[in-house]
Amino acid sequence: MNEQQQKFESYLDAQIAACKQRSKLLAGDERRDEGNDEKIRANIYEIFKTILSVAERVCGEDDLEKKRFFLQKAEQIPTSWVTSYEKAKQHGDVEKMHIESIKLDTVREIKDMCMQIWEDTI
Repeated sequence: MNEQQQKFESYLDAQIAACKQRSKLLAGDERRDEGNDEKIRANIYEIFKTILSVAERVCGEDDLEKKRFFLQKAEQIPTSWVTSYEKAKQHGDVEKMHIESIKLDTVREIKDMCMQIWEDTI
């Protein structure tokens, strides 16, 4: 694993830990809905940490290919979330829209950080 991947994995680990900590604090303050939002964020970070490790296994030492693999998955995976958001919007399901927007916002942050760490575009 190269330095950029290590930095990115550390970022994901830090975000997971922070989300879980905030979730516990919010639940302790009787703010369960907000705590659940943090659990959703943590789950998204965990998904993409797994994708990063899969990229490592699939692409071997080819750093550019690992980055491409990761960003491709970061584009593919959220497509179902966009669809779910649009369906929820059509049906006026505000709660589902909120959940899907948390997922989409989180994956946007992950992609932005990935690009920032690798400091270029494909």
